Amino acid sequence: MPRTPHARAARVSHLQSGRPPRDEADARRQDRADELLRAASIVLARQGLRATTMDEVAKGLGIPKAVLYRYFPSKDELIRTILRRVLSNWSELQVRPWRGLRNNLLEVLALARADPSALILLVRHCANDPDLHAFHECLRQTVVERTETLLKENSEAMAADKLMRSLCAQAVTGFMFDAVLWWIEEGVEERDADFLVWARDSLNALYRRWLPDADWGTARPTSSAPVKSRKVAKKP
Repeated sequence: MPRTPHARAARVSHLQSGRPPRDEADARRQDRADELLRAASIVLARQGLRATTMDEVAKGLGIPKAVLYRYFPSKDELIRTILRRVLSNWSELQVRPWRGLRNNLLEVLALARADPSALILLVRHCANDPDLHAFHECLRQTVVERTETLLKENSEAMAADKLMRSLCAQAVTGFMFDAVLWWIEEGVEERDADFLVWARDSLNALYRRWLPDADWGTARPTSSAPVKSRKVAKKP
């Protein structure tokens, strides 16, 4: 039996992509799952993690509920998949080489803009959910630890005072969580540059007060190698 035009086209597509048919099918399924996750996070962030049913999620996505169940066997699995993905993305940001406060803020805002609803679910909705609070706490603790490390590296006073160092790290983390969430909900993308200037100036004011012994005139390194001297000002 001769091949149908559809079959021939599919075969050509696989050959052009350089992937076998099974890998191509898996890639398409993953792309579709990613689309569903992003769309579902919008519905869940708007209506609430607990109040929203799978029927409502499917309706919000404009698909039959049966299609949603093909990818996610339960609402709990759907939610946890969204949270695992967004937590992984934000945790990965914390281990990137430090390239200065401005670059860090650019990365933070870009990641928030990429999937704002998922971030809202992780930071706001999970904060008060007893079953999902661990996701929120994991992100918060990761950011706090990164900030503490940077404070310790750049100030002998901070390095010697763990209590005050922890207080500062907790304050910065809470401040930035609130600021970024408010901006992606209430701000406009066309004014992101204004937000970045505001965030940088606000944090600089805090750091200069907290780290008076840092050398603010020294250029910061761009490599990921550990900084041995605390004279280099690497602001968190």
